[in-house]
Amino acid sequence: MSIAIDDPPNSRLFVVAGRNTSADFLRSVFEQYGVVSFVKYLREKGVAYVKYDRASSAAMAIEDLHEVTLNEGRGPRLKVMLADAPHTRALSMLPTRLYEEDVGSSTDPDNIPPRSRLFMVVPKSADGALIEAEMEAFGGMQYCKTDLIESKGIVFVKYARSSTAFLVIERVSERGMVAGYKVKIMLAEPKTRR
Repeated sequence: MSIAIDDPPNSRLFVVAGRNTSADFLRSVFEQYGVVSFVKYLREKGVAYVKYDRASSAAMAIEDLHEVTLNEGRGPRLKVMLADAPHTRALSMLPTRLYEEDVGSSTDPDNIPPRSRLFMVVPKSADGALIEAEMEAFGGMQYCKTDLIESKGIVFVKYARSSTAFLVIERVSERGMVAGYKVKIMLAEPKTRR
């Protein structure tokens, strides 16, 4: 049985952990955030890849473990980030400024933290108040923009944490419904500088 490395998207982490640890130790640390499919530790480079079964678990691990020193301050100090998908590694070879312009990074508050804003396609007849109430039930909602439902059939929802946004995607995708309406939900594209 093989594991799809990028399924679901955003579920694989790249971890800088130093050379004085082990795959088993890293697994025990990262399993606190969800089901770990595998840990690949490259001791000679001091890095590891940690694969989760859910993107929300990976996002929670990033939020809680990035820049954390383990073993009661004795180390290692972790750097935890999303791993690049194998097919996007060529993009990382581009100069940083060019790459950032290509993906539209900006300091727009809607892009902070990254991957925390959702896009939903809903029926044009949907009740915005019902959708907003259900999205708010997940906690940490910053806003739910429902004014485009009647004209375009879309909703934008922003959460304080990317792990909450991924959890919402997972739960809504499992049901396919929000407030009794059939919907399609995904991460919103980052807002670009204008």
